[in-house]
Amino acid sequence: MKIMYNIFKKIMIASLMMVVIVSCDNEDYLVFTAVNQKEVKFQNEFLPVYKLSSATSSNVAERLVWNEPDFDAPATITYVVEISTSSNFGSIAMSSGDLSSNHMALSVKDLLGIAETLGLDEDGSTKNADGSPNNTATLYARVSAYAGTTSTGANPSSTTSKSATVNIELLETAGCEEPAMSNWGLVGSAVNGWGGISRGFSNTNDIELLQVGDGIFQGYATLLDGEFKFRQDGAWAVNLGDENGKLVANGPNIAASAGTYLVTLDMNESTYSLANVTSDIWGIVGSGVTIQKDDGSGDVAAWGGGSADTKFFPDPCNDGIYLMMGVLLQDGEIKFRKDDAWAENLGDENGKLVANGPNIGVSAGTYDIVLDITNSTYTMTKK
Repeated sequence: MKIMYNIFKKIMIASLMMVVIVSCDNEDYLVFTAVNQKEVKFQNEFLPVYKLSSATSSNVAERLVWNEPDFDAPATITYVVEISTSSNFGSIAMSSGDLSSNHMALSVKDLLGIAETLGLDEDGSTKNADGSPNNTATLYARVSAYAGTTSTGANPSSTTSKSATVNIELLETAGCEEPAMSNWGLVGSAVNGWGGISRGFSNTNDIELLQVGDGIFQGYATLLDGEFKFRQDGAWAVNLGDENGKLVANGPNIAASAGTYLVTLDMNESTYSLANVTSDIWGIVGSGVTIQKDDGSGDVAAWGGGSADTKFFPDPCNDGIYLMMGVLLQDGEIKFRKDDAWAENLGDENGKLVANGPNIGVSAGTYDIVLDITNSTYTMTKK
């Protein structure tokens, strides 16, 4: 029995030795890299690109985190984060000021502020001088640590991190498209006759629409109870009417009720819309506006005596700017007024628009007119 015990004991010892040897052969050793605790460095991972938008300006772009350096003595540590547009930090675009904690939220608003100083913007229509988009830049961030309660003054116990690259990109919006002349217009009994009375536009008697997008045409029109159609070039070769809600060539007349409308013609979808508007529509009125019968007998508009004003179109790209293109004027006078009424009207006094000011003299011709309500100015370009 004792012999068997000794044999078993030897077998167990040998087995344990084999397990130890095998375990040692297969063990994965961790490799530790010594960190210089006297240095300060960012601990967070920076994104390849920070995509910025004014719509998210209140968001945090990156939460900056850094280690606490060891100055070989117990001390309060003060930190300062700086962002520069140059890698040598020759100028500081943003400084956090003194911080007591080892983290800071870098907001989208902070980065947008720096982007603005660099002339970057979100407008897809603006470019650099070489034609490239002006919506990207490379910034540089660093953090400094100071032993003590302030970063100012001589402090031999301080350390500054290596700079981190912060690439920013402003998300561009589609550039605003300025309206342009078009060859589409409205004609009909709702538009003071089927071509019998001029409405002040140079092409024909039609109320013209401006092109505001690809295949999209708009204009403001004061209509009467009656009917109208869309037509091209002031002629009947190409005309559109309404058939079951769709515009079709040579289709039925379109019924209209009296009112002032924003008229939209969508050639992409073969549809149209009439959006009733009741205020803030500027127009021109006066003896210089050619609202008269084709045979020249009778000025039916004159100073608003029986016909609506010729309407401006608000500039979609600039608040307070109103446009009129290709308007036909005759020798006479005009004024600008709002909503076909005299409560708000503008005349010219020494080159500036003033309320209830003098009439504006005009000579016969075709004009593009820009009315700038914001700056109380106007321009009339004869074509």
